[in-house]
Amino acid sequence: MQQARQWHHRGVIAMVFAVFVFFGFSIGANGVFWKDIMPATGMGEALFGELSLIAPLTAVFILLFGGPVIERMGKRIALTIGLIIITAATMTLSAAASPLHFALVNLLYGLGYGTIEITINSVTLDWERERGRSVMNYVHAVFCAGAVISSLLAGQLLQVGVSYAQILWGIAGIGGILALVNLFLRFPMSVVQEGTSDAGAAFRLLRTNNIVLTLSMISFFAAFAEGIAITWSVLHLSNLGASAVIGGFGFALFNTVMFVGRMTNASIVNRFGVVRSIMVSAVAITVSGVLLFATDSLWFAIAAFAILGFGAAGPIPTALTAGAKLVPGQNSAFSGALMSITYMSFIVCAPLIGNIAELTSLHIALITTIVVGVCLFGFAQRLHVVTKNAV
Repeated sequence: MQQARQWHHRGVIAMVFAVFVFFGFSIGANGVFWKDIMPATGMGEALFGELSLIAPLTAVFILLFGGPVIERMGKRIALTIGLIIITAATMTLSAAASPLHFALVNLLYGLGYGTIEITINSVTLDWERERGRSVMNYVHAVFCAGAVISSLLAGQLLQVGVSYAQILWGIAGIGGILALVNLFLRFPMSVVQEGTSDAGAAFRLLRTNNIVLTLSMISFFAAFAEGIAITWSVLHLSNLGASAVIGGFGFALFNTVMFVGRMTNASIVNRFGVVRSIMVSAVAITVSGVLLFATDSLWFAIAAFAILGFGAAGPIPTALTAGAKLVPGQNSAFSGALMSITYMSFIVCAPLIGNIAELTSLHIALITTIVVGVCLFGFAQRLHVVTKNAV
């Protein structure tokens, strides 16, 4: 009870939710701005795609090796630094006028994303341990809400004449306020097992712990499914004859269903268990892939992306919470290990499907959704084996 009075449990969880909303808000708005930023920086599609890889690659490095640094400096300071870096990246993007500027923006985003991902997920797991409640699904759900709101709002603001630079400065202001408020919060203490906080702890978990590797691969395929919708849904719907409004509606529906899926996933896990909940997600992703591949109907495709949103919603937060229980005392190392593999999926997804689409067609390339669902189902079964029915 004494320890519970020493940290701000309500303030901390409020900050966790606020940071996830800000995360989604930033990413959702940026997705709207790329069509204007590319000509402003003199980039074509190929160079834009190549430079965009800097952010996830940098984040993977931070996630794999940044855990011990974050533990030493403290998660409050680490989260503040991460928010400051994202704020700096956003301000830099508002003034980017060349590919070199855009490369710098992506480097800053990678540093910020990696620092915030490993810190905020670890803090949430610390909070769950201290309070005895599971909230991981809910905090990941508000990311989707932030992305939906910001993409719609950014589009409306651009339409009435507000420049993307002005909107980016507004987003940066929100990040700065969160960083300032965060300095005054007291976070729950981490419980770290001896010998698990060195620079190679996250990588070692992936190499030696079958549970961590299996949970990480579950997150990899869930994120791959999410990346399919984020990168290719609007283009595929457009190819099927959708107007800009209908294409935007399809993407918003995906994010809305994903939000609802994460809000309800905790009850599914509580009722059926971790393994069965992931199997349900795998079946949903597979069904969406069958619909996308087997028909060229616009409305069936929209329904397929909605089903894909439900399938991609649950596995990542479920894997994070399950891992904290199955690998106790290693929250930072575990979060870094799992999220590094998760970020790798975003590195692989877009170029893989893009190359398949270039050789065949995007319609055929989306058969990868079926493969992702089948692989996710297989790793759910593997989790059942490696945990010996513990989840």
